[in-house]
Order: sequence, then C-alpha cells, then structure tokens
Amino acid sequence: MTTPAFRLRLAALLSLAWLAFTLGMPAFAQDPAPPSGARKPLLMEGTTSLWQRILTRPGARPSPAPGGPPAATEIPPLTMFFVYARTAGDGGNWLEVGSTTGGQTLGWLPEAEAIDWKQTLVVNFTNPVNRDRALFFKDSAPLLSIMEAPDADAQAGTLRQAATAGTLPSDSPIAAIEPSTWVDPAKDFYLLPILNWTDGYFAKGFPGLALQVAATSLQESANPPAQATDAADTAQVMAGYRAGVVFVVDTTVSMDPYVARTRETIRTLIEKLHAEEGDRLSLGLVGFRDVLDDGRPDEYIAKVFATLSDGLDPKGFLDRFDPAKVSHADNRDFREDSFAGVKAALDDIDWTGVAGRLIVLITDASPRRANDPYSSTHLDPDQLRLLAQSKGAAVLVIHLKTAAGKDDHAAAEEAYQPLSDYPNVGSLYFPIERGDLGTFGSVIDRIAGIMLGQMQSAADGQVAVATDAPSALPVDTKAGDPSREALARTGLVGRAMQLAYLGRKEGGHVPRLFSSWISDRDIANPARKALDVRVLISKNQLSDLQTTLGAIIDAGEATRVAPNDFFRQLRSAAATMARRPEGVGREDARHLADLGLIGEYLEGLPYRSRIMELTEDDWLSWSFGQQRQFLDDLQAKVTLYQQVYDNTDLWIALDGQRTGGDAVYPMPLDALP
Repeated sequence: MTTPAFRLRLAALLSLAWLAFTLGMPAFAQDPAPPSGARKPLLMEGTTSLWQRILTRPGARPSPAPGGPPAATEIPPLTMFFVYARTAGDGGNWLEVGSTTGGQTLGWLPEAEAIDWKQTLVVNFTNPVNRDRALFFKDSAPLLSIMEAPDADAQAGTLRQAATAGTLPSDSPIAAIEPSTWVDPAKDFYLLPILNWTDGYFAKGFPGLALQVAATSLQESANPPAQATDAADTAQVMAGYRAGVVFVVDTTVSMDPYVARTRETIRTLIEKLHAEEGDRLSLGLVGFRDVLDDGRPDEYIAKVFATLSDGLDPKGFLDRFDPAKVSHADNRDFREDSFAGVKAALDDIDWTGVAGRLIVLITDASPRRANDPYSSTHLDPDQLRLLAQSKGAAVLVIHLKTAAGKDDHAAAEEAYQPLSDYPNVGSLYFPIERGDLGTFGSVIDRIAGIMLGQMQSAADGQVAVATDAPSALPVDTKAGDPSREALARTGLVGRAMQLAYLGRKEGGHVPRLFSSWISDRDIANPARKALDVRVLISKNQLSDLQTTLGAIIDAGEATRVAPNDFFRQLRSAAATMARRPEGVGREDARHLADLGLIGEYLEGLPYRSRIMELTEDDWLSWSFGQQRQFLDDLQAKVTLYQQVYDNTDLWIALDGQRTGGDAVYPMPLDALP
C-alpha cells in the first residue's frame, strides 16, 4: 500500500518530462505572458496560465501550412515548442508551433511527430561515483522483477557486465546502458520524457518507480558498435584536470591555535604542490569574523586573503596568509557569520578553468542563519548548499567542538551536516571532539593528502580510485569515527568531480529516439538515486514566484498580533495580483492553494508543497515560533531565488534564441516552497 505522499509523486510523474542539466532541474511558475496584442499559445486544458507544449519526435519537419510540403531540415528530437493552434488536415491532425510565447510561429507539424509535454519536469543522471550504471529495459516486467528480487544486485550486475561487453543476446531484456563516462547535462543537453510509469518495491524495503522514457542522447546502446574511449584518450583528457581548494577560516579570538596549525598544513601542502604538481592544484584563503557587541563588524565579516591564482606562488601565498590573524575582540555572541565566508569563496574567487572545486570551512561556532538579524547572507544551509552545487563546488566542514562552545555544538551540527551534504555521497562534516588540536591537525593533513593523491592520479592519466574501503583509509583511524567516514566521502567527492570533468571533455553523440524502462534508483543500492528531478523554471516565472512569496511574507508580518487576519490579507493580495479571479473572493477558501495566490505554479509536482497544503486552521493552531519559522523559511528561499535570478551564468537559452524572461534554470525540487 503506497502512502498519499508517494501516490502524489507517482501521479505527478505521469506524462512529465525528464531533462538533464548540470545541476539540472525544471519550471513551474506561471508561463510568461506574451506581449500585449501578440498571439498567445493555447492553454493547457483546465488551466488559466500554463501554455501547451510539445516535444518533437525524430524526423519532425515543419510545413508552412497543414498538409503542406515539409522543410528540408529535420528538427532535433525532443525540441520543445509552444502550441498555437490545432487543426485537422491532410494526413491527420496538425499543430502550429513556435519556439517562444511571443507570438511568432515556426510552422505546422503533424501531431504524430510530436509528444505532448504537459509539465516541464526534467531529470538527469546523478554522478555515478557511488552507484552502478543504470540499465534501460525493453519492457517493465523484467525491470520490476529484478527490483523485487532479493538478489537484485547480482542479477543487475550480470546484465550490466554483458551490456558493457556488448555480448547481450537478441532476447535480452536490456535495450541500452547508461554512458560509461558521466554526461554533464550543462554541456550535453539530453531529455528523458516519461511516457508511462508504474510503482515498484525493492526487496531491501525502498519504494521506487519504473519509468517508461523516450531517450535521445544516451551515448551507448546495449551493444556498442565501437570501443569506448581507451586509456590513452583518458590519460590525455585527465592531463588537463585542475583542482582548487579554498580554505574558509574562522579568525575570531578563540581560533588562534587552529589558524596557526592550518597555516602549517598549507605550508607543507603548497611546498609539495610546487615541487610535484605544478599548477594542477591551487589554494585560496578566505577569513571570516562576526560583529561586536554594538553590531559593527570586527574589521570585516568575510575577506579574501588569497585567490586561486595567488595560490600558484608558494611564497606569495604564505605571505598573504600572514595578515589572516585572529581578532583580539569578543563577538557579540558565540555564533559567527561562517556562511558569509563560504559565500565569499563562491562569489569572490575566480574558479575559471578549475574542474575540482572544494571549500574547506574551519570553525568552532554555529553559523548565523537566515533569520538572524546579523546574518549578511540571509541564507540557510540548504540554500547555501544549492548555490555551491550550482557552481560545481563541494563544502567540507571541520567543526571544532571546544568546551567553550558546548551549548552551541548541537546548533552547529544541525547546520553544517546539511551544508556539507554531497549528492549520493553523504555529509563532509568533520566533528573534532573537544577541539583537540592534534586530531584537528591529523584530519586536515589527511584531507590534504587525499587531494594530493587525486592530483597524482590525474597526472598519471587516471581517474582517482574511490577511498571507501577500510584498507584505503588511515590505519590509525578508529572504526565508527565520523571523521573516518567523512574522509572516505571526501575521496568519493574528488572522484565524482574527476568523472564529471572526463564526461565533459569526452563528449558524445546523440542516437535516434527509442523507448525503454528505467528505475529511478540504483538497483543494487536503492538508497541512492540514479536520476535527479528538477523543475525547468523561466526567469519570468522565478520573478513571479518571488513576488508571490513576498506577498505571503508581508501578510504574515502584517498580522503578527492578529493571526486571524492572515488569510484575509492573502485574499487581498490575491485580488491585487489577479492570478485566478474565480478564487479570489472565496470566503470559504480554507487552503492557501484555494485562494488563487499561487496560481498553478505548484500543482501536480512530485513533492509535498508546504505552501499549497497550508490551511487557515493550521496557521491558527501554530505557535508564534512556528509561524515565525514558516515565514523565515520562505524568506530564505526568496533570497536564494534572487541569487539565482542575478547570476546570468546559470540561465540557459534552450533554442539559442531565447533571451530575457524566456531563459530557463533547472530548479531542484527541494528549493521550491
């Protein structure tokens, strides 16, 4: 028996498209309105704001009129178009399509050459560093059978081995296998629209989905005609691999011995780099502090002491480290603005040409979170992690659990565990009990050693071997030690970044469309995701979503002393925004979704929206603190959306012609409200 939440996710996945991007993700705010007086695309049935979209099948060629002569050039498979008209003509039904919502059309396509795309969910393969390659099945029955088998990993392994070797018999259930090198969706756009689905259950106790997809740019068939990239090609590609490590160091008064020990490690590391690795691995340094009792910054909140280019000069780098001395003043309280330091490493360091990106945060205190009046970022851990991942960076946290901060340890761990989480790998959180200086030095030395080892592998023309086996870890690290586990994950993250680099550089070809079935989870280890779902959101839609959340926040703030007026304020906001006039005046509306304020943004998405499910009774039953947390969470998301909106590098023009509000960004589902 499935849960309501699971059924909601399944229902939403029916007929949704899965598309891969870098961090990859799709769109669900209202569609942008065409210019005044321009033709409008057709609306989806039952909606007032979502335009009809289609994806092209292989061989699609536009005609100037229904039944007219087709163009000589084919449209690439799974290209997205808006539908402006539908009519019957010679050869069946025809669709008039256009690339944008601005009223200009390309021509007419036979309906048989199009796939309706009702909602712009997208999917990409997760980095394969910690999972097996996904298999594409010809039918759902054998996939479901293997998913439910106690020996699913063994059965899938046998099929995978045959597919990799190209020895599958003609009656094999396998249609294709995931590429051997990871395809970076930011560089090699591919689309997996769902044609059908069914739920499945793994013998290990995990629910899963079997998805029927139409795939267009998988790089390998089940029996590849040519040998994959050989070792010589890999060696040539890996020779160009560059990595960067930026240390973000707490320079408040309590950190003096740790700053000195960090400098010692960096001195040793940079000397080895200069002697052995040249410019393959570069280091940077950011310091952060906090505010004084009167709220003024203690000299600075975050400061870049050395960039990655500075790190190429050993003496110059260490000279730049010298001014990063600890403060002699006390903070306002024990918390510190460590998120400001991480954000400075993301925004103020030039990562150009650097494929492996690691930020090492060293602190003894919890961060100032989004709702803290002295936070300079107004971000929570989840939003900051998503920003880091959007830039291809991982955040590693060394938390010094000193006696002085014993009352702060739980808050710090609660923030730094999710901040340092890396997809399908886990958290890169290193708790240093009692703030022991010797343990700290050992951990930071080992992290440096892992980085050096990975750079040596690249220099030798190989992808680094994952260090997840006990024999690959330091022999004096105790079993069950969180730092031991985090060291293993650090090695996996480094390998993941090298696999991503190799996939980007090797590229691939795009085969014809084929239909097959795939599991959304790793068959051998269903705790790990094989596919990552996102919402492809346009710039106009993201702006609209920001405005909507702002209206909800304003209503909440305006009714702090009179919470009974919250929904009345929301009705007023909905009337002003006039999204869905039929719902605005409904005094009987008890769900926020009923008011029409959100419009059709979040309806049908495969996740539980806290906003859409909020009722007036819920709001009135919450304590002041719960209401405050709800508004603070929304404000943190608005801050994240503004960061995404302002970063022009993140926006993608799907057809090479879209600009401005039609550009799209793949938003992770967990970034939605």
